[in-house]
Amino acid sequence: MLRWYRYILCMAALLCTNYAFASPQKDEGVVPASLILDQRWNYDNYTHLVVPTVDWLQSTPLDSNTKLRTRHDNFLMYWLQKNEDVTVHMPDYLINFQNADREFYFIYSGGWIKHALLNKGASRKDCSIAAVEAVLDYYNKDNGVARNDYLDHLVQIQKDGKLNNLFDSSDNANNTYIFLNKPADKHDFKPDENYFTFKYTGINFTRSLNLKYRYKLEGYYDKWIETDEETVTFPNLPSGDFTFTVEASVYPNFEHAVSDSYSFCIATPFYKRPWFIMLMILLCVAIVTLYMRWRERQLKKIAELEHERVLFEYEYLKSQVNPHFLFNSLNTLTSLIDSNPKGAIKYTDHLSDLYRNMLAHPDDNLVTLADELDILQNYLHIQKTRFGDALQLDMDISDELRKGKRIVYLALQLVVENAIKHNIVSQTQPLEINITANEHELVISNPINTKVSKEKSNGMGLANISKRYALATNRNVWYGEENGLFVVKLPLL
Repeated sequence: MLRWYRYILCMAALLCTNYAFASPQKDEGVVPASLILDQRWNYDNYTHLVVPTVDWLQSTPLDSNTKLRTRHDNFLMYWLQKNEDVTVHMPDYLINFQNADREFYFIYSGGWIKHALLNKGASRKDCSIAAVEAVLDYYNKDNGVARNDYLDHLVQIQKDGKLNNLFDSSDNANNTYIFLNKPADKHDFKPDENYFTFKYTGINFTRSLNLKYRYKLEGYYDKWIETDEETVTFPNLPSGDFTFTVEASVYPNFEHAVSDSYSFCIATPFYKRPWFIMLMILLCVAIVTLYMRWRERQLKKIAELEHERVLFEYEYLKSQVNPHFLFNSLNTLTSLIDSNPKGAIKYTDHLSDLYRNMLAHPDDNLVTLADELDILQNYLHIQKTRFGDALQLDMDISDELRKGKRIVYLALQLVVENAIKHNIVSQTQPLEINITANEHELVISNPINTKVSKEKSNGMGLANISKRYALATNRNVWYGEENGLFVVKLPLL
């Protein structure tokens, strides 16, 4: 019979266990639902529920049963208000717990109340320690409280076995701590990694409202700066070695201060390093030296070209006043005086204009195309008076180009003169000279019919014209044979 009784009990226990796992009961907490909470009531009859209520609050995550949790919080506070045997002191440092999470107010109070009820006659210090430990234990269980620097540092103090020091109010007590959050795990930074924010946390329980900070950044500003803030930012630090130091103290003159520091280095940009500066100096010296040498060569070249121009003008003047030219011109004039007196006067005017233009050369070596064509017309009138129809000129140049473009002085007249000088000019073999122009150049062409006996050169050739053009532009004079014609291309400027 006893055996069957035991068997029935075992089966009943097994069924109850299976039912419990299969159908979990809803958490109703500790405080009965039938208990109507009102702060005017006397809760002495419910003192036996206080410690279980504290245990329930310390084991229930924040994000579950929020309404039920509020009911237990209210029960605990109403009971405390009506109980004269337990008094919970709310210290200044409790504000740091409330900033982490408001629910810590009830966790702290519950830890105090539980310790006072379980340890009759417990001191205020012991109750305070028990309350702080209750907060830290709840925080460590990861019950839905966001991570917080202040609490993390308190947990470290607790692990180091120094939590009791925070409640030591003696004169020489080590009851103040400072924690500096390093901005990085490294100490060497690039030149553009120069934005730093330092965060630090001071902890003192005995005189928390008197806690002050001061900091300095050696290598940047070596004097102490006092502040109530727990963050300082340096947005644009220069290159160099620095040490950030922060101190915390509850005394006005920072007596018995505690400190923490962090040393780091910001690299110097390559363009500020000595080797780069020296390289730039050497490079600048080299550039200046090369420029001076280039400038010296240019000045020398310009001087040589100026000398060539002066020689040209001198030789040209000599070519026009040499006996051969004068002989031909005077013979032509003499024949005109007898046969065509009016033509002789006109011929004399053109000869006079030609010499006047030669003597009135411009200082800048350039004249408008219109002025150069006027000189050419005077020269051609003299030559056509001599050769007649044997010398023919075909010219196609717009008025816009005549007025808007410039040419080296006497270059066109010299090209035409060379054509007359080196080619046969006769009635049976007339010399046809064609002159055209576009936006960029003046083109002079004539058939090649070279004289058998050439006149002696006076050095006034196309090479001299090219040198004179080099004084005014980097565009080159071109000349040569094309399709049986001798062609000269003078740049228009």
